[in-house]
Amino acid sequence: MKTILAVFSIVIVFTNCSNPRYAYSPTAHNVPILAKKGDSKAAVYYSNNGASGSSDGNGNQYNKNSAQGADLQGAYAITNNIAVQANYYLRSEKTNSTNGSYNFENSLIKYKRNLFEVGAGYFTTFDKNDHLLFQVYAGAGLGKTKIKETGTDYNQLPFNRYYNTNLTKFFLEPSITFRTSKEIFAATITTRASVIRFRKIQTNYTYDEKQDFDLDSLDRYGVVFFEPSFVGSFGFNKLPGLRVEVQAGLSVLFQESFIDYRPFNFSLGLVFDIRKLMKGQVEETSRSGH
Repeated sequence: MKTILAVFSIVIVFTNCSNPRYAYSPTAHNVPILAKKGDSKAAVYYSNNGASGSSDGNGNQYNKNSAQGADLQGAYAITNNIAVQANYYLRSEKTNSTNGSYNFENSLIKYKRNLFEVGAGYFTTFDKNDHLLFQVYAGAGLGKTKIKETGTDYNQLPFNRYYNTNLTKFFLEPSITFRTSKEIFAATITTRASVIRFRKIQTNYTYDEKQDFDLDSLDRYGVVFFEPSFVGSFGFNKLPGLRVEVQAGLSVLFQESFIDYRPFNFSLGLVFDIRKLMKGQVEETSRSGH
């Protein structure tokens, strides 16, 4: 039954009859490629949550719909099997709604989101050449979401609304990585269970508006998401310690109570292992000296 509800939740995101006010958008996955003590990761990504122009079942248009930002990630292997990680997420989003289904003729909805996470986990390799890697991380984070809405109602009168909330996140993220010799290519299948708890909500939306926008009960319970992702990265023979990484993931609401959320995340970025990068530069200098 849970699986059926999860599948239908993605469908509902695209067919929901109310005007969407997105309470959540997913972060990039932090899946470092660590094989031994001292391996590290420092990464910066451009991220996009797949927003575009759309319409709902009532014919309402949502133009200039954008959701993009950055993810900063770090990880470090403190032993041959234990690592720590930290992540910072920033999103700036915008939805321009016309012919709204409630009582707003048109509105511009802006979102600002940030989240800081820390975690720790276990990693191990399954073969002597370290080609197959399993890892699992657990952690928590604190962040904020701010929604600001301005526009005109059906009486042609200006209005403004806001919805600000703190949030707490808990996550569990297992993954399996395959990498080729010399670490030129690596592919990871990862899943993440995220529990989001909304706190300290401040808003001037009316009670009826909050009900219509699925914002009326966010602080009553934790919201659970199932978030699978594929991550691919490419390295360079002459630049060990530098990788280009791309990832694409889904976010699926895993419960009966519905909220509006962004169901996709796409990230593209650069990943650095400082020790390997410095070691490669030293070796290159040494060869040049001879």
